[in-house]
Amino acid sequence: MKKLFNATFEQSLNLLDDRLVDYMIKDTEKRGLYNGKKRFLLISISIILIMGQYGFVKFTELGIKDPDRNSLVPEPDINFLPESFFWIFLFIYLFIWLYTRYKNRNNSSTRIFITMNTCNNYLIWLILTVNLFFITMFLKLLTSIGMIIVLILLTIVGYIVIRSKCNSLNIKMLNIKDKEKHKVGGFIKKIIQMVMSYGWIVVIIVMIWKFIFPSGNTPRTDMIGFINIFAMWIAFNIAVILAEAYLFFPYLLHGYYKHKYSEEYRNFEGKTQLEWYGEKYFNKHIKGTDKEEIYNE
Repeated sequence: MKKLFNATFEQSLNLLDDRLVDYMIKDTEKRGLYNGKKRFLLISISIILIMGQYGFVKFTELGIKDPDRNSLVPEPDINFLPESFFWIFLFIYLFIWLYTRYKNRNNSSTRIFITMNTCNNYLIWLILTVNLFFITMFLKLLTSIGMIIVLILLTIVGYIVIRSKCNSLNIKMLNIKDKEKHKVGGFIKKIIQMVMSYGWIVVIIVMIWKFIFPSGNTPRTDMIGFINIFAMWIAFNIAVILAEAYLFFPYLLHGYYKHKYSEEYRNFEGKTQLEWYGEKYFNKHIKGTDKEEIYNE
């Protein structure tokens, strides 16, 4: 992984050969929502999305205080998504946003990447919120063992997808294959086949057992509906893993190198310093300094 952040300028250009990176670059540059032309709309959407996060918290509290007695899902005993979680992560989210904005203020060359990095941070926050919500609601039905199996399976899927993409980037950027043997990787490979073969069977058996022999006065209701919601939860996790590995990570890695080798990329794209950095940043940090004299000779 560390190798991916130590590429030379020439090696970093290989990221542009990635079709998804190329798609993300073209898509974000032409959309006013990302390039800074529709800031009010972006702020409005951000507020609505943050309110949605808070809605998950209140909905979880409602599910505990006033559960549906006719639901297959029993009343939760533990709330893994307390209101304090929302405020803590809101503070972290806003702090990172303000810090990155401050460090790159008025710099046109990094504006889009700062916006997309903020979107990525929100997505990470969202997946944590959604998972804690479903853990709260489904823990009693799946039992601790069943929930642990589900989380292990998702972790394995994430490991495989991310490791595969990192190896692909190593080959594409650095022209090397990852021949290093990792103890964790070797262990994961040994248990993948066993877990993928029998893990879901255990979860399904637990679900059916809880359905046929419900605890307490929990009635048997719409099992198919529960399975659909459960499948949507798993699918959402996998979709986020794929988006992170194949869209956000390579694109933000490109942004990292575009910031690291700012002048090299500026020359590569044939732009002046004023066009590249923007008038405010150029006048404050470039104009009249050694940088202007060196690069504009």
